[in-house]
Amino acid sequence: MTAFTSCKVAYFPTTHNSPIHSNKGEFQASGIIGSGNLELKTAYAITDNIGIMVNGSYFGEKKEISSGEDIPEEISEHRTLIEIGGGYFTKIGGSVILEVYGGGGIGTVPGDFRNVDYTYDGTQTASMSKIFLQPAIGLGSEMVDFSGVVRISAISINNETRFFAEPGLVMKVGYKNVRFVGNLGFSASLYNSKSFTWDHNPFIIGLGLQFSIGRKY
Repeated sequence: MTAFTSCKVAYFPTTHNSPIHSNKGEFQASGIIGSGNLELKTAYAITDNIGIMVNGSYFGEKKEISSGEDIPEEISEHRTLIEIGGGYFTKIGGSVILEVYGGGGIGTVPGDFRNVDYTYDGTQTASMSKIFLQPAIGLGSEMVDFSGVVRISAISINNETRFFAEPGLVMKVGYKNVRFVGNLGFSASLYNSKSFTWDHNPFIIGLGLQFSIGRKY
């Protein structure tokens, strides 16, 4: 049988989790529909300066793929990622907060690489790992949180590691415990080569809802 040789493997960057914590005991949980992912993000301030986060994302879809036959074949693909991180935050003004988070994660992507020597049918997957460093500066208030973020990510798929610069803007609008969340950014590869067997999506777009408890105003 002839293998499908078109490249379907791609890194889809998740949205930025920028808590802009105010104080010890603050907890946040957000559900987000992102560009290529359904995401759940959580963050908790264990002290007045130290925070932790746990993030997860999933996306599944059915698609038709041609193997050169007259009738296309329908397959199912999915991507998963779970990541954990920790960091430092501090107030540098009345409402201005500086934070730096770092962490890592593991997941899976469809295993349809360029020039594979097997017939891809959607069941093949490959492991993905991620390491990130994410500084941000923002404003926190009762109705609006706003932050500018620059995330540096190292992504490994198919024994190939690529580095990405991923700046973005995060806005949370609502009142105290319930807020709408929006995230806009992009992902730029710091090194491009035609020899890579996987691609990436350069867009970071997400909308969702956040619930929080424990913030002191």
